[in-house]
Amino acid sequence: LGYDEVTASSLVKVDLHGNVVHPGHAVIDYVRGHVNKAGFIIHSCVHSARSDLQCVLHTHAPDVVAVSATPQGLLPVGQAF
Repeated sequence: LGYDEVTASSLVKVDLHGNVVHPGHAVIDYVRGHVNKAGFIIHSCVHSARSDLQCVLHTHAPDVVAVSATPQGLLPVGQAF
């Protein structure tokens, strides 16, 4: 889903162990109930450490996504190398 397509009801609800509590209402079948494992690990660690939080979000800045999508990734260049 694109960011402009995400709604509260389309989100997958999981418990701290990664079990799907509610699959969400995504229009696309293969998205419904799908949990990104890497994203789950990051978010569940924060929720485990901070019981006062109700929601954990992160974004992917377009510049960072563009660099990480290149075959070389971020190259170690500069005065320190």
